[in-house]
Amino acid sequence: MSAIETLSQPQAVSMADEWFQFATADHFWMQWRHHLIVRAVKRSGAVLQRALEVGCGNGVARQMLERDLGIAIDGCDLNQPVLETAKPGRGRLFVYNIFDQEPSLLERYDAVFLLDVIEHIRDDSAFLTAALRHLRQGGLLVVNVPAGMLLFSDYDRVQGHVKRYTARSLVALFDQCGIETGGVQPWGLLMVPFLLARKALLACTKPKAAETIMRRGFMPPNAIARRLLHSMKNVETVLPFRMPFGTSILAWGRLRTSLVT
Repeated sequence: MSAIETLSQPQAVSMADEWFQFATADHFWMQWRHHLIVRAVKRSGAVLQRALEVGCGNGVARQMLERDLGIAIDGCDLNQPVLETAKPGRGRLFVYNIFDQEPSLLERYDAVFLLDVIEHIRDDSAFLTAALRHLRQGGLLVVNVPAGMLLFSDYDRVQGHVKRYTARSLVALFDQCGIETGGVQPWGLLMVPFLLARKALLACTKPKAAETIMRRGFMPPNAIARRLLHSMKNVETVLPFRMPFGTSILAWGRLRTSLVT
């Protein structure tokens, strides 16, 4: 168990705890997203020493990023039971509400990661603005979100998703919050038929227990499907062009210095 620093009162969050038992470092989707995040950081040219992952949950993404970026990444979440399952790392772990604006954390970080977080927040603009106060001038923001309302299903509802994004809506959010977009990467094009099939399957699934929905919606059903999905990841990540659309969108950019006061 990691040593948890309590900076805010723990709170219930709009996120299914059941997801964390499936979101492991060997899952094809976690590896796919991680590969693109590391590539985006390198493409950004940012020099990072310390970063913050907001909504880090069980810390799996944080652990993978610390390993491959070679930096300390602090993680914060309001779900204390899930946070307590995170393994110790180079950085610190906080029970922390970013709206509390802890003075010691403001303008402290070279990068802020929001990895499949803002789709859970109704006022994503206010949430993103609060997160950005933790960035240094010119700091790097990296965001991943689910894409395409056509793919919105019972999986999203159980997950606590408010919406899915388009590249245009995500860039507009960046601009509204004072982020100069550096890159936008839709990904998971090859998974679109699978998510359409998932939508139809879950619509017929009974009962609507969260664990059942999470398992059927996120876990490959057998070894053949697992190998196929890993192969799709391997194919798409080496293609020399950007996907026109996909099941997720990764975007990154720099904080405009005029936003920091």
